[in-house]
Amino acid sequence: MQRSFIFKGLRFRLALSYALFIAVLLTGFGFVLRGVLRGVIATTVQGLLDEEWAACKGFLRINPKGQLQWNYDPGDKEETAIVERLRLIYMIADEKGEVLESSEMYREIGFQSPAVITKVLADGKPSYTYHPNLRGQVFMVRQGTLSERGRRYFVALGRNFTPSEHVIEEFSVDYFTALPFIILVAAAIGWLLARRAMQPVTEVAAQVAKVSGSNLSLRVPLRGSRDELDHMIATFNGMVERLEKSFLQMRQFSTDVSHELRTPITVVRGQLEVALMTAKSEEDLRVAIEAALVDIDRLSQIVRALLNLAKAEGGQLPLQMQELDLASLVDEVMSELEIPALDRQVTLKRVLARTALISGDRIQIERLLYNLIDNGIKYTREDGFVEVRVSTDETAREIVLEIRDNGEGIAPEHLLHLFDRFYRVPVRESGREKGLGLGLSFVAWIVKAHSGEIQVSSEVGAGTTFRVTFPSKASETNNLVEYGNQRETTGRYSNS
Repeated sequence: MQRSFIFKGLRFRLALSYALFIAVLLTGFGFVLRGVLRGVIATTVQGLLDEEWAACKGFLRINPKGQLQWNYDPGDKEETAIVERLRLIYMIADEKGEVLESSEMYREIGFQSPAVITKVLADGKPSYTYHPNLRGQVFMVRQGTLSERGRRYFVALGRNFTPSEHVIEEFSVDYFTALPFIILVAAAIGWLLARRAMQPVTEVAAQVAKVSGSNLSLRVPLRGSRDELDHMIATFNGMVERLEKSFLQMRQFSTDVSHELRTPITVVRGQLEVALMTAKSEEDLRVAIEAALVDIDRLSQIVRALLNLAKAEGGQLPLQMQELDLASLVDEVMSELEIPALDRQVTLKRVLARTALISGDRIQIERLLYNLIDNGIKYTREDGFVEVRVSTDETAREIVLEIRDNGEGIAPEHLLHLFDRFYRVPVRESGREKGLGLGLSFVAWIVKAHSGEIQVSSEVGAGTTFRVTFPSKASETNNLVEYGNQRETTGRYSNS
């Protein structure tokens, strides 16, 4: 298992990649170097043949009869040695391609064809070719033209290239024999370099291993190098931060659910147990069952609200987006809340733009309006008021919804938790109906889902104002129309 892990590890792959790169690089370099060496040797041999060609022109003459002859002093050992060297591998032919003179070694490699001879004589430029003999030796031959007394002759001088080939082959064998050892050394160096390069990753992994569900507050410190690893650490820290928030929400949700469900279940159980032990008539049982049903209904409301909120926050509650006139929706919702306002003797005021177009889900926007306006009615004293304003902000291209009341107000320490699940602001009046503490959590989600913002300001004894902004669907002139007490006006006001 450990060996398999090593072979699959990033360090091994980095070292292997480095070794393969070095292998390909050095192999290619070896072939290039081999070609360069061959070119250098070939150029050197060509230079020697050029020197011999210059010497040949000095010794080779044509007599008045048109015959070729070597003009040198046989008594001069140096000249004799030079001529013998020149005549070791050579061939001379006339314009017709007929061979006039040749050495025995040149005859072994074969004469050029008349067509080749004619072409060289026509070009007048020297050329170099390679010719093997029957013994496997290779000769480099210089082909050129010699002009004398108005006549041209084809002259070819050769030099054995086989020793040079042996030098090239020996270099190739030595180089490519040493290459595997060089690659092994490179692989070892690559392994060490990979280990050093992976050391920061190993350290980060050790820090990451300390992160757990009970220790999500841990953050991996940045190295300060501003490289890819720092970017990965920053991304990881952001992910852990989001996970921490999710875990906190889950813990809080579990705590809240257990608390909210335990109370009604305990009450129902107690009522039924008491009725079972003390009821003496059918009427006593009926009263106990009715009381239990009330608590069970509350329990059902809590469960239903929790499921809806969980679906909403989990993205499982799709929004049916359409163009809505927020002013018209506010008018409809306030008309439906007339009776609760009348019961509490609360005046409803409306200051609405003629049109306030937004893109939203009608059901969710109506839920938002019901929650905010109904809360204002519940927590406003008798003869108080709830005022709803809808206006357009042309500069920011926003629709502004303001719901203000002159009720009890909310203390600053409660404002921070107003949108938390199950959070209920303590009320001074006994007997007042208590909500589930989920309405404003829904409101916060609806605003966020519609790319809006919500703010709340309050003063104890003076009232509370909720301010919600939505992106505007269309910008139109903000003509405000004021509505009076809903007990006096039920239809929409018109200037016409």
